[in-house]
Amino acid sequence: MPDAAEQAVGEIGLVFALGIGAIVGSFLNVVAHRLPLGLSVVRPGSRCPACRTPVRAVDNVPVLSWLALRGRCRGCQGRISPRYAIVEILSALLAGWAFHVLVAQPELAGEFTAWAHWGVVLVVTSALLAASLIDLDHRILPNEITKRGMRAAPVICAFVPHVIIGHGGAPAWVPGAWPAPVQAAVVSIAGIAVGAGSIWGLGVIGTRVFKKEAMGFGDVKFLGLIGGFVGPAGALLTLVIAAFVGAVGGVGRLVLTGDRYIPFGPFLAVGAYIELLYARAPLDWYVAVMLSR
Repeated sequence: MPDAAEQAVGEIGLVFALGIGAIVGSFLNVVAHRLPLGLSVVRPGSRCPACRTPVRAVDNVPVLSWLALRGRCRGCQGRISPRYAIVEILSALLAGWAFHVLVAQPELAGEFTAWAHWGVVLVVTSALLAASLIDLDHRILPNEITKRGMRAAPVICAFVPHVIIGHGGAPAWVPGAWPAPVQAAVVSIAGIAVGAGSIWGLGVIGTRVFKKEAMGFGDVKFLGLIGGFVGPAGALLTLVIAAFVGAVGGVGRLVLTGDRYIPFGPFLAVGAYIELLYARAPLDWYVAVMLSR
């Protein structure tokens, strides 16, 4: 495919990715609201939170409908939280940036592998975002996301090996003679074990030191899910990034809200997103900075 055509595909694809991300974000709002309540995320359709009137299709366009209606229900004029639009925008930006990193370059835009990689990252990122919203609201990380994600990870990675062994190939401890799908599935399983085991171990130590529960078991399963898509090293790096981000975010939350409770799920999600896109690059950057001093 000519370079100009590949560049056009990348640019059009970026707009497509942003649109898909916004649509997914609209659905994630439903998931974050209904899943903790044990309700179906499919039926009934979207309704006004105040008068329960079904939302018409024309009023259900991500972001634009909220802006056009000025954050009000068309029927009862009840207030609709700006969080709905914020989540849609955030989901769009996450999907768009992932596309920019994984697909938008001219040499990648025509590769099916790159598009498949982005598709998996979109699904995983959506799960991370939904779980983070639920953790912020209800202080839980639901099994419907964590446990199902752990079960699905090796299968998905076997179908799209590039997700977990695309950056520099499989780890040295994986036999090179194995087919790529088998390598990817094995690395995924190891990532689940290391992710869940590492944070469980920290939780045990923290509980003994501070004489209270230091880490919920939901976090254990959440990092297990993440490890299933970023591998063992990626799981550990996710934990390190989450600790740094969590230290800053925890102080900010305490200052703004006075709440000492710090849900760790959202910070793990930040670390996981970085790992999904950049693998070892953050660690390489940090080492280079330290060595340059």
